[in-house]
Amino acid sequence: MAQSEVFTHNPFQSSGLSFSRLHGGQPIIQADPHGWDNRFTLNPTSLYLERSEVNDRLIRNILGQECFTDPSLSHGVVIVYYRGVSQDVPGFPSCRSSVGMAIFTPELVLLKRLDEPVLCPTDDPWGFDFNGVEDQRITRIGDTFYLVYCGFVRRPNGRASVQVCMAESTDLVNWTKLGPLKGDVNRCANKDAVLMAEPVNGRYIMFHRPCCGCQSDFSVSLAVSDSPMGEWKDCGRVMSAVRHPRYAESWVGMGSAPIKIEEGIYLADYHTGNYLPSMARDYFANYAVLNFNNLDLNRPASIVESRCEAVLFPETPYEVNSPWPGAGNLNCVFPCGSYEFNGDLYLVYGGADAYVLAAKVNKDELIQFSNQANKCPSSHLWACSHML
Repeated sequence: MAQSEVFTHNPFQSSGLSFSRLHGGQPIIQADPHGWDNRFTLNPTSLYLERSEVNDRLIRNILGQECFTDPSLSHGVVIVYYRGVSQDVPGFPSCRSSVGMAIFTPELVLLKRLDEPVLCPTDDPWGFDFNGVEDQRITRIGDTFYLVYCGFVRRPNGRASVQVCMAESTDLVNWTKLGPLKGDVNRCANKDAVLMAEPVNGRYIMFHRPCCGCQSDFSVSLAVSDSPMGEWKDCGRVMSAVRHPRYAESWVGMGSAPIKIEEGIYLADYHTGNYLPSMARDYFANYAVLNFNNLDLNRPASIVESRCEAVLFPETPYEVNSPWPGAGNLNCVFPCGSYEFNGDLYLVYGGADAYVLAAKVNKDELIQFSNQANKCPSSHLWACSHML
């Protein structure tokens, strides 16, 4: 893509909230022509490891014994897990996805990128993720790390299966697959799942996106369990897409693990996907303030305190015009990873379904912007880039 291409205009945002795209809008990870991920890299999740006795052991294991002689590691590191797609391999499905790992400073300067994936699809054509380990999200609970991901398989009989699956690790490099989640969350195709780090009222919370009904019915739902590996009970819908006359169909899916603002209150990123009447697609990033002090499991939408729409819209050369075959009309900002550092919220996201990109925004400004949604007249929701 030509780097001189003129950025497009976000047709919704008029509030003045501004994300700063990092690295001048260039990818922080892209396909390595000589590596296993030599086709595309996309949809990353992230984990910030601040300096501590426990975290230092993890960092040394990844970067080597002498790593802390580097002054850039004084504030810890950020681990990014991305979906990597390899060129076609004889005997295996096309566009097969695995999970790669890269380590950055908190300001997202690359320190190391592993030569091999850390989580791969099974070689069993009847396995639950033979076609791909996709769109992973990471959560830390105590000393255990969980990757919740979409396991995709198109079985030899032609039937496709998409399920929410999980893997666990204690060192961030070696992962053990736990298989599809138990309970009723996989009663139909499901993806875009993410696990909350802290239990609420003694129960663990997971957001997921059942693919039931027509595309515009695809919404963020909430499930609960007594343990991360336990049986998950779906409690119903939390958020649906805000309809706009620009689009023929719209749907939503949760992004990274929500970030705590104060007791019981969290800031969550999520995506909206859209079909235009021409059947071109775009995806953009949004934020919601979730108040678990209001949680009613019979009415999960009770936690949504405010929402702000289209805060990061595909505008740059690496966010528009996907290089995927036949997907040139896909404009995409797809959030899966976030963390807080020095008062800023860093968002690590997939661009055009082919690159790993990053942006940041002042956390307090974003919270204030989202809370202003409560003052936005319902007749001007999109003009304000807000939705109650």
